[in-house]
Amino acid sequence: MKKVLILSSKSPYPVHDGAAIRTFQSICLLSEMGFKVDVLYLSENNNLEEVKEGIGSYCENIYNFVITKKQSYLKVLFGLMLNVLPLQVNYFYSRKVRSWIRKNACKYDMIYCNNIRTAIYARGLKIEKVIDYVDAYSMNYQQARDKLKGLWHWIYTIDYSRCNAFEQKILHEFDKRLIISDVDKEYILSQAKEAAPISVVENFTPIVDSKRVAYNDASYNLLFVGAMNYEPNVTAVSYFCKWVLPTLIERYPQIKFYIVGKTPNPEVKALANDHVIVTGYVNDVWDYLKEATIVVTPMQSGSGLQNKILQAMAVGACVVTTPKGYEGLVTDEGQPYIAKNSKDMIQTISYLLDNPEERKRSGERAIQYVKRHYDKDIIKGKLSELLLSDN
Repeated sequence: MKKVLILSSKSPYPVHDGAAIRTFQSICLLSEMGFKVDVLYLSENNNLEEVKEGIGSYCENIYNFVITKKQSYLKVLFGLMLNVLPLQVNYFYSRKVRSWIRKNACKYDMIYCNNIRTAIYARGLKIEKVIDYVDAYSMNYQQARDKLKGLWHWIYTIDYSRCNAFEQKILHEFDKRLIISDVDKEYILSQAKEAAPISVVENFTPIVDSKRVAYNDASYNLLFVGAMNYEPNVTAVSYFCKWVLPTLIERYPQIKFYIVGKTPNPEVKALANDHVIVTGYVNDVWDYLKEATIVVTPMQSGSGLQNKILQAMAVGACVVTTPKGYEGLVTDEGQPYIAKNSKDMIQTISYLLDNPEERKRSGERAIQYVKRHYDKDIIKGKLSELLLSDN
């Protein structure tokens, strides 16, 4: 039985965002596949007991290293001047972690790095190395750079170049590679001078039979869910409030748009009014999801797979997204509604608000779609094929 050390740049529990979903699922799947799993993660505060409670049944040992925000910002500042690593790699770098891994690597058959932020710790080790890119960070940064101005444009410009170079370096330094979608895979390989195999392993999305949206014919509740300090999410809700919502309010004065997610930044908070409710962190998104008439994901940028779409579809919600939001998802008859521009989105949402039976049919198709493509056993099979093969 192989022993694996999983490295995570953030706490894998509680599962509040896409990064935690990916890490938590990796831990669960590797444990179910028969690996002896140890986890090392970084955090701003010591929450080891909480993490042990959440994932302890899947792990033999869990190690927590604390890096304060002050330490991380100083490392970014020094990194700007002293090296060419991505700023986020500098942000999550710790000499103590590096030293611990060098000292203890001999105890493991495999080291499994969750995203490029932890790849720096595995470079040069003489054991099997696996990199889960998760997303193509460079693609995300390229898109953000093109949409932002001022300081953030400058920051994303710098980190786009650094991420792109680093993603290419580790492509050939690791023994096995995986990523969350074909779109992200193709982007990374399009930048490579020499290709290397990358396996696409999506996140699984559980179906809970007891959780279904209410299908309330009289409600006009639009919902967006996501971490609200994440640039693609901020851009998405800002776009929606500027170009889509005003026309919908004229047609449906009772309409409400709920923006649900932790740490809303000032730009998001400023959107709040009689029709826009910014909740901040909530204990359970289900409280809002079950009452949603339509879930909207008007993504204009970003990379990877939109967990928020699959989670909504798994409970039978009617989902309207954009081509960018739909990137990385499988195309078939159960897919969500895709609006190509603001006019199309207004028309699509209006049609669905006026046709409750179609919303219900869309939700029923969505559940079957998730079962066909994102069942846990399907995803575990893909990961097993990668990690348990001799190639």
